[in-house]
Amino acid sequence: NRAHIPGAVNIFYQTLTNLEERKKTGHPLNLKDAERIFSNAGIDKDTRVIVYDEGEGVFASGVWFVLKFFGHKNVHVLDGGFRKWMAEARPATQTAPKVDKKQFVANPQAEMIVTKDWVNENRGRKDVMIVDTRSAKEFIGEDIRQGASRGGHIPGALHLEWVHITGAVNSLKSPEELEKIFKDKKITRDTVIVTYCHSGIGRSTKLAFALKLLGYKKVLEYTGSWEEWSGDPRLPVER
Repeated sequence: NRAHIPGAVNIFYQTLTNLEERKKTGHPLNLKDAERIFSNAGIDKDTRVIVYDEGEGVFASGVWFVLKFFGHKNVHVLDGGFRKWMAEARPATQTAPKVDKKQFVANPQAEMIVTKDWVNENRGRKDVMIVDTRSAKEFIGEDIRQGASRGGHIPGALHLEWVHITGAVNSLKSPEELEKIFKDKKITRDTVIVTYCHSGIGRSTKLAFALKLLGYKKVLEYTGSWEEWSGDPRLPVER
């Protein structure tokens, strides 16, 4: 379906991640690129942003995370995305809107992210939980995706595939269902939770969004994720 919600502008989430920048600074992408993309989308510090995708919330959570990381406070995710919007017979259009360019000023929030060195130094701590949100086959090393140099996972990482927190119609399961999932996985509010996936944006940011929504405070994103970790032969891998 090529239609969209009337007035919506398009930001392709994969333009918001750059591996070299993630390796160099931990930032999802270069500051100037972020300012250009969001300025061209008509976003400034006073803009209320509502992000949506086809419905599962993976891509929307990536845009949510990058905006949050670069200091934009007023950003939300539309629950159920375009799928639920259409199921409720709401209006849609194929007409692209006229976008007035604004000035987005990026203000990186370094406390939201961790680097590979931090992960390697802290992964054995009892108060730190590294959570891998990729598929089971990726986790055990059977599925090595483009951009990864090795299969497997960060030693000691907990596996919680993103699909298990996804609702049938809504982007997320109910708060009660999510709390049970997190409890069963021994994910607690007093633990430092580090999420990662393949590219550090999408599947892992969806889990981070769900945790934040439920009031978990100690949630960090390993932006380098498996692309970076697997590519460093000095770092250990489990299968």
